[in-house]
Amino acid sequence: MTRQSCAYERRPLNTSSLPWRRQPGQQILWIGCSDSGCNEPENLGASRDEVFEYRNLGNILVDDLSWNTTLRYAIASLKIRDIVICGHYGCEIVKSTPNTGLSGPWSSILDRLRSTYHSTLDGVSEKEQNRTLVELNVLEQKRAMSRVPEIAEAVEQSDLKIHSVVHDAAARSGYQLIEPDR
Repeated sequence: MTRQSCAYERRPLNTSSLPWRRQPGQQILWIGCSDSGCNEPENLGASRDEVFEYRNLGNILVDDLSWNTTLRYAIASLKIRDIVICGHYGCEIVKSTPNTGLSGPWSSILDRLRSTYHSTLDGVSEKEQNRTLVELNVLEQKRAMSRVPEIAEAVEQSDLKIHSVVHDAAARSGYQLIEPDR
């Protein structure tokens, strides 16, 4: 089994200079978790009219009709140029212990993350493991999205940016997750 380090920076978001704010009124595709229980886009400075929102279990992108249709509509029809993948601390889906209610691809993706980053997650409290796994999942979903041919081409042409974000509901704030260039 491959082990990886998890080098990334967690940068506090400042609502006055959000990285996805290139032009006022420009829409973003917001990918969030279906169990978050709060309005992350608004809490993190995006107005309702700027957000085309897609929610899924644990903000995990699964290759299915719903996700593929959403993505293609956002890129081709809405001409979205910024995608925000947003996880949240306290997620009941993305946890350090397996969720017996999950099956199929969601369970497999999380099991693979736990296995890959086992050494990173060992030795810290369960709360910290869960928070770290939420962050690692967001980064993994960004990597997975970057491998979609249409997305990779748009990113390469500088027409599209993908942002990794984690929302902290207790603090009503968020963090942008930034990985070193690969």
